[in-house]
Amino acid sequence: MRLIALIAFFIVARLAQAGMTLNDCLVYARDHAHRNIVNSIEVRQAAADSRLAASALMPEVDLSASGNMSFGRNIDPETNTYDNRKTLYSGFGLQMTIPLFDGLVGVNNLRAAKTGRLRREEGARAEADEISIEVIKAFYNVSYCKAMVGQMEQQLERDLRNLRAVEKGVELGSKSGADLAEVEAIVAADRYELTNQNSLLEKAHLRLKSCMGMPLDGGEPELTEEEYEGEADAGFENPRIAEARLALKESRYYLKAAKGRFSPVISLNMGVSTSYYRIYGDGYQTPRFSQQWRDNMGRYVGFTVGVPLFTGLSRINGVRKASLEVSRREILLDEARYEADRQKAEARLDLESAVEELCAAEARVRAEEAAYNAVQRKFELGGASAIDLYTSGAKLATARANFEGKRIRRIISRILLGYYNGEKLIK
Repeated sequence: MRLIALIAFFIVARLAQAGMTLNDCLVYARDHAHRNIVNSIEVRQAAADSRLAASALMPEVDLSASGNMSFGRNIDPETNTYDNRKTLYSGFGLQMTIPLFDGLVGVNNLRAAKTGRLRREEGARAEADEISIEVIKAFYNVSYCKAMVGQMEQQLERDLRNLRAVEKGVELGSKSGADLAEVEAIVAADRYELTNQNSLLEKAHLRLKSCMGMPLDGGEPELTEEEYEGEADAGFENPRIAEARLALKESRYYLKAAKGRFSPVISLNMGVSTSYYRIYGDGYQTPRFSQQWRDNMGRYVGFTVGVPLFTGLSRINGVRKASLEVSRREILLDEARYEADRQKAEARLDLESAVEELCAAEARVRAEEAAYNAVQRKFELGGASAIDLYTSGAKLATARANFEGKRIRRIISRILLGYYNGEKLIK
């Protein structure tokens, strides 16, 4: 366990040094996210269920052996008198049962199990995609928080320059002590907000590492943001729709299996058996083992036909239950298709809205920058107070934060729309 943890630590350290792109994070999550690991195990379990269903169609071969010893008073069949003796008896048998017909119950159960394995694979793919979307959002949340930290650092640096200018003005007599106190309060507020933004950045990193399945006690990965271009996925089908479609198919096979239990069950039986005995006592001559093995050997072959007449209505209720499950799965498939259409439409609207809002946010940033520069010049000339400068700077900071948020929203909306239109999340 320690070795695994150490290897994971070095992997994280290596990735942190090299810098992780969004695709790197998605690949890491695919291989290490806990839900993905659990899903891979469940897929293997579904494959085992399929093999188990297949075994029901195979012959059954049984090897049996028995042995007993009798002792005490027994009747001698030759003299019809009582005699004290010990008798050892052993028997051996090999039998085979081959299912010939069971109303296709086994065949349909096998088909259902194979379909169930495919259904579980699609469910695992759907959950993997959902995890990837969580990673994408967490990745860009880190990017947003880093931008906010950088912005606050710039704002703090500007206000520190203003503080130094006011301190110099106080020395020269052009600024009052009240002006100095106002700027010092502004600097203190900047430092508080910078601390808060750094805390939000640390939480964003924790969220990203949690989504990826990365050790939380490791260093923070160095992220590299680059233009994300999706890759077309030939034959794409929304995994939730595919999962629901296969679930419906699986339930129909189980319904056929339930109906098949009304049919007779026919099987072929064959076997071979032999025995050996030995009598301990004076005057008894026991034939040799090889002779008994040959002389006592018997063989048989036959058919067994079982016709179910009454099973407490279990078969009827089984059919009813399976039929209701088919109806339920039909509704769930319609719901999955409806939800996929809704998600696609919503992503398209989000992207259109994000593009428009981004343009507006960019224009607002330019306007607030011009306003702040004007107030900054007035402040330097004594025509504006520190509060005026702080208020203008706060508006500029809000505009930049809003722009960054809209930029991130546009990127995420573009990725989601591409995914719903058939693009791969992981290259």
